[in-house]
Amino acid sequence: MSQDAVANEPPITELVAALYPALAKGDREAVRPLVAPDFVGTLTEGLPLGIGGVHRGRDEMMRNGWWAIGRAFDVRAEPSLWMSCPDGRLLVVGRYVGSARESGTPIDAAFVHLWSAEAGQLTSVWQLTDSALFVRALERTDS
Repeated sequence: MSQDAVANEPPITELVAALYPALAKGDREAVRPLVAPDFVGTLTEGLPLGIGGVHRGRDEMMRNGWWAIGRAFDVRAEPSLWMSCPDGRLLVVGRYVGSARESGTPIDAAFVHLWSAEAGQLTSVWQLTDSALFVRALERTDS
């Protein structure tokens, strides 16, 4: 790849900064160009509804990762700390804020995302959060 091609690629921070609001809106058309077709998403084990684990490919990550979260939860990622790593990856720390759609139970869970990008698209994310908070939010509490 030429130096000019690399210079014209959006920085990883711009890609991630554009992805978070697109995910919050459920905007597939905005998400697709930001994420590489061979994207790999590693989500916290223990997340409910089969969401946790490794999702290989942009379409699988959208369907069984991000969109699965959106079907069960009205939640958004609120990043608070962005750290560029020496190897070019980006570490983002923040909170998931929202609620479970069916139960209405609030969620406020810390997260860490480690993002990678190549050729102007995001290629992977490794996510860590408190899966028990998501599981508990799905449980109905009849008062």
